Amino acid sequence: MRLKSVRPWRLSVVAIALAAAVTACTAKADDNPRDKEEPLQTKPVAEVLQLVQTGAQAVADAAGSPLNGWSTNTVPCEGRGGEIADDGRWYLGASANLRVAPAEQIATLARVREALRQQGYEITEDRTFADGTRGSFSARDPNTAITVTLTTTKNLDHMAVGLLSDCYMPVDGEDPANA
Repeated sequence: MRLKSVRPWRLSVVAIALAAAVTACTAKADDNPRDKEEPLQTKPVAEVLQLVQTGAQAVADAAGSPLNGWSTNTVPCEGRGGEIADDGRWYLGASANLRVAPAEQIATLARVREALRQQGYEITEDRTFADGTRGSFSARDPNTAITVTLTTTKNLDHMAVGLLSDCYMPVDGEDPANA
């Protein structure tokens, strides 16, 4: 993956998509009785980062375009009411963009969506915007709990890629929620 500087507005596109997904995967145990019976898994950051990188590379391969502006961040999980977890639980978010010709973006969305579906991802959102030239989809890998979002940008100069892990408890010696 090539590292390249990213303009803040490009990251905001991915941040919006990631923020929408955060609520679904980061609820505190008190919010859901099932969570009390199923404690969060403990995972090292390096393992989750590898899962996210693998998902990102699957998107780039299916799109036929390298990832640009790769960025990752670990943050504390957030509850449904916006409260920040204080027990160390964390998730990893990543963003990048793909250079795809404007006329090819809808076809690229379809190609990546189908490639991820064939790899076992569950499509959780799939839409084409009213203008017919832009769209977005989200897919979740049930084996890794990684959610991928691919969205065209308003000016069609690139496609935004966002990835989000599930919430995990930290391993001994790591504090990714406060990194």
